[in-house]
Amino acid sequence: MSSFVFPCYLQAGTNEIHSKYDSITEPITPTCATIKRTPSRASVSSTYSTRKRRRVSVASLHLGQDLARPSVPETPIEEINGDRFVTVRTSTSLPLNITPRTNRIAKTFGLLDDRVLSPTNSPSLFSDRCFRSLLRRSASELFSTSRAASLLSAKANLGARNHFVLALDGPGMSTDLFASPMAWSHANCIGVAFKYDVYFQDLESRAVVHLCRSSLSDGTVHSIDWGGKAKPYLLALGTTFGDVRVMDAEKGMQLVDWVDDGHGMGGMHWNGDVLAVGRAGGNVTLFDIRMRAEIANIMGHKRRVHGVKWSIDGHHLATGDDSGIVHIWDHRASNLLTNGDKNIRMKHKGPVKALSWSTWQHGLLATGGGSPDGAIHIWNTGKMAPSSGPVHTIPLQTTITSLHWSLHCKELLSTHGSSWAVPQSNVHPAAHASPVGVENSLAVHSYPSCQQIVNVKAHSAPVGHSCMAPDGCSVFTVSPKRRRLRCLGCGPRPMTRTKMKVVT
Repeated sequence: MSSFVFPCYLQAGTNEIHSKYDSITEPITPTCATIKRTPSRASVSSTYSTRKRRRVSVASLHLGQDLARPSVPETPIEEINGDRFVTVRTSTSLPLNITPRTNRIAKTFGLLDDRVLSPTNSPSLFSDRCFRSLLRRSASELFSTSRAASLLSAKANLGARNHFVLALDGPGMSTDLFASPMAWSHANCIGVAFKYDVYFQDLESRAVVHLCRSSLSDGTVHSIDWGGKAKPYLLALGTTFGDVRVMDAEKGMQLVDWVDDGHGMGGMHWNGDVLAVGRAGGNVTLFDIRMRAEIANIMGHKRRVHGVKWSIDGHHLATGDDSGIVHIWDHRASNLLTNGDKNIRMKHKGPVKALSWSTWQHGLLATGGGSPDGAIHIWNTGKMAPSSGPVHTIPLQTTITSLHWSLHCKELLSTHGSSWAVPQSNVHPAAHASPVGVENSLAVHSYPSCQQIVNVKAHSAPVGHSCMAPDGCSVFTVSPKRRRLRCLGCGPRPMTRTKMKVVT
């Protein structure tokens, strides 16, 4: 009989193998071997489990029972799809080459974790508690108070100090709302026309000087304007009968007198040595201080020209007339940009006197209309086309008497006369919402939102005209009906409060 080979261990000090099978007379060779089984990755035997095998002796083995016992089928071990070293990819995966700012935002919303390899089987969800906290923080930011206004803005100056800092009373002031009886020079002198007389005050020394008086045949003084930075003591004045003269305020003498019989007077504005004067007949006359006669006569309007304003660079001249037409004249090419074959129309529904060129954006022009228009139009004259209109419209239902762009920030100041009610069906759908309560007031609008940020009651009667200080920090307003002038501080360095009276 062949010998059986089975796993066994020899007992210490024994050379025999004890067995229960006594019928076997032939000695069994004490050969021991160990059966080695390599467990499969998918399964292991139930007999030889992963636990350490116990030591057994040959005498304790029942070979008959063991041989007769059927083999137990191997039990498979269930495999797990997950891996402890490779994370389960989230449904919202972000690239690894994102910017630090995007990384912070992704972590805030739970889209990215600090650990690249996460031991969890499912992506980490953004907790409801963190989400509610984020919503509360966002809501608090929406309803929180706005930041403090810039010190250069009129909101921080005119809105905080809405009282006047200087007052002038004078009889004989023109009651015409289209007159321009006041101007502010670069030498910090304020000039005022009272009927036939012209006064100016040096705001540094507070001295009041009577400059000149027009004759009865020339009519009352309708408009005045100071020279530019190069010649701050030159004062031009125009009478209702069309007479134009230039005075040297520093020397107190007349330099030139241009007589224009019967053409009337509108607005006027200096551009270096050249003075542009609007006429009642619709033409605009150009004078040079170095010449004794007019140098050009611009035709284009058919009604009285109330508004005349040179651009900051002196290349273009904007004019507005009594019918609401606005023209742009190119000084270099000596032609109108809004007339002829170009067919570009800039128009209001009421008379236009208020004109202002932006100091910080080339070609940006603001125009204001009187009754029944009552709106501010903002034009980009550098991109005009035959079918183009204003880039912004601010309906106010109030007479706009003057406009000034801020020198320090993107804001537009306007002065107003009487108001009226307009049906909602007549309001242009693209226009901004109409603010209320600007009658007889001074208002400031932000740009480009065109929202009203300041509204100050300037006078108890319509404001006829205003002029801005050379530094852009104060503005003078005049009420022809009340015959009173007031100065309001709208910048970071307003004037000190004072009050004086001019007697003629």
